[in-house]
Amino acid sequence: MSKLVISTSIFQSQVADLLPCNNHQKSQLTYSLINAYDLLQHFDEVLTFPYARKDDLLEFHSKPYIDYLINGRFNKMMAQDVNNPMVESKWSELSELADNWNEKIDYNPSQDLQRFTTRENLYNYYLNHSQALENNMDCINNSEVPTNDKPTDTYILNSETKQYNLEGDCPIFSYLPMYCQVITGATLNLLDHLSPTERLIGINWDGGRHHAFKQRASGFCYINDVVLLIQRLRKAKLNKITYVDFDLHHGDGVEKAFQYSKQIQTISVHLYEPGFFPGTGSLSDSRKDKNVVNIPLKHGCDDNYLELIASKIVNPLIERHEPEALIIECGGDGLLGDRFNEWQLTIRGLSRIIINIMKSYPRAHIFLLGGGGYNDLLMSRFYTYLTWCVTKQFSNLRCGDNNSFQIDPFDVCDGDDSEQFIREHDLVEMYNEENYQYWIYEMEGSSRMKMLRNDNKDRDMVELMKFYEL
Repeated sequence: MSKLVISTSIFQSQVADLLPCNNHQKSQLTYSLINAYDLLQHFDEVLTFPYARKDDLLEFHSKPYIDYLINGRFNKMMAQDVNNPMVESKWSELSELADNWNEKIDYNPSQDLQRFTTRENLYNYYLNHSQALENNMDCINNSEVPTNDKPTDTYILNSETKQYNLEGDCPIFSYLPMYCQVITGATLNLLDHLSPTERLIGINWDGGRHHAFKQRASGFCYINDVVLLIQRLRKAKLNKITYVDFDLHHGDGVEKAFQYSKQIQTISVHLYEPGFFPGTGSLSDSRKDKNVVNIPLKHGCDDNYLELIASKIVNPLIERHEPEALIIECGGDGLLGDRFNEWQLTIRGLSRIIINIMKSYPRAHIFLLGGGGYNDLLMSRFYTYLTWCVTKQFSNLRCGDNNSFQIDPFDVCDGDDSEQFIREHDLVEMYNEENYQYWIYEMEGSSRMKMLRNDNKDRDMVELMKFYEL
């Protein structure tokens, strides 16, 4: 038996979408689509207000970095976001779509299901609830309380922003401290349901911030929730842990944190080509006598090749380690339709690979985290379908007599993907330009399906197997 727990809510998704690379919509689209398919009812627990305290972040990150990162002066509207028409229009667009939908179906959502119309309202909700979660009010020190100063951009001149890499792809944005504490909490709070007598399957599609380092941000990642999760698992006496990363980019932050550990195995399957971020993850970076595993792949990787990689290399290496807990980073930037246009995985194919790994280790606690993915409409489809696959395979609540649990929402008549449309829901109009078709990026003949040349060869796999003595 498995206990299924997921951290997701309108609040969490709106906080997650403060991250600039989320385009103020990625997480909200995912949350709404998961709800459209009624998937949350199949979870034993749904966490709606995740929160990590400053001390939680310090379990891995350095104190000077955390002191600067979650300083209260950043918990407000920053100068670059004030009167920014692009940001404001996107923030209000989803709320307006939801309001129009609710009015159309004559639905009056409860307070906890209402969207926050401004970032200030979102922060006030966070402030009230986070203070309530603190055991003692003196835990909230002055450095974490926002000032009433007008937005300023003087921080840009601060040498610490360069020291901590809070620029470029990791800028300081409005309400950055709230973002860090909520999204990290969404991963760590899953452990509140860890039990020695029951297998836990925990999900946070907003997590998987695998590039962050101990003393600096990197690659859109500020707090490394993966490392913090692994450290918490070790404190819970789960010594042997495996981390598998399917993101297009090398999981450098996690690998570096545990590169000398015999108990923590890190496996990263990623694109490795000259000039591609982060530039690490070659075979020479791996240590055969340790548990650092890099599987560098080339342009054009498809489902068939990745399935062979998983069955012939990833799974045997996991079996060799015999983990008590398994963390899978489910990045979707290798999918067909992603803006990187480097790999050509399908939603079904990548989901099948992840589910097969989960099924192979029935005694291990499993945590599924999000990751890269830069086509927001595509990512909402992926995480919704993968969530359905997880509940279909592992939910105890699906074992009842309720016929609605037995319905396959992704069953297509005669295998015709063109007949599978996005379910009606509050944000369905966001899929208008894609004709509301669920599988538009992997349908034969679709204008959105663009096949790539696969540069990965059988001899490359043979070389990998030889290197890892398989």
